[in-house]
Amino acid sequence: MEIFQAAILGIIQGATEFLPISSSGHLIIVPAALKWQSFTNNLTFDVALHIGTALAVAFFFWNDWVRIGRAFLINFPNTKKILADFDSKFFVMLAIGSLPAAAVGVVFEDLIVVKLRDPRVVSITLIVFALILFWAEKVGARNRSLADLNFKDSIIVGIAQAISLVPGVSRSGVTITAGLFSGIERESAARFSFMLATPIIFGAGALRVKDAIEVGFKDLGAGVFLAGVITSGIVGWFAIKSLLRYVLTSDYTIFVWYRLAVGVIALLMFFR
Repeated sequence: MEIFQAAILGIIQGATEFLPISSSGHLIIVPAALKWQSFTNNLTFDVALHIGTALAVAFFFWNDWVRIGRAFLINFPNTKKILADFDSKFFVMLAIGSLPAAAVGVVFEDLIVVKLRDPRVVSITLIVFALILFWAEKVGARNRSLADLNFKDSIIVGIAQAISLVPGVSRSGVTITAGLFSGIERESAARFSFMLATPIIFGAGALRVKDAIEVGFKDLGAGVFLAGVITSGIVGWFAIKSLLRYVLTSDYTIFVWYRLAVGVIALLMFFR
């Protein structure tokens, strides 16, 4: 039964990590609502699921990372050459954009992990940031492509990514929202969001991968652990592909309504 539950949570993680609906929120709400005791506030298993989605985003954007990484190494340490070439400049922008979330994660880890992992917090953040995403959809100019991004954009979106450490905010949701407010078109905002997520997801997983494997195999069993990793990785890859295709012709409003519905249901369930 635990393998089945782990696979379900892996599917949820794979979809919600990249769709703007909050993976952390769903991993807190679903086990609590279904009374899956083995997975309720199980940080070890959450790390396992993030290993799967980290592999998904790395494989999906592998060619992009190789291209921009090679461009940076070729132009390094000549600053003018780095800034003159978009690929090498984009590599630096992603590095700068990753710093705020890394800093906030280190400084406020105890607050985020201990006090904010609460279904009531999630229900509120789901609703509030759904409304902010809706606002961004309405007012965003969406007249800038990926090639138009600059260091100001990387800092703004990077700060938004730091805010996403609060459960229920949604990393992809809030970074896409920040991109839309900055006038970036929908597909470019999503692509930048996913690539910016790669260092953070890998970094968070790398810090705990050893403990996650040792504790996860011991407490849950290898089959349970691997079921979550594999399903989250496979579903995550398809979620990235699907969202990038979807936003070429549609907006993010459907995710706004979904977040509002889940948030309201969670409010009714957990504020009694």
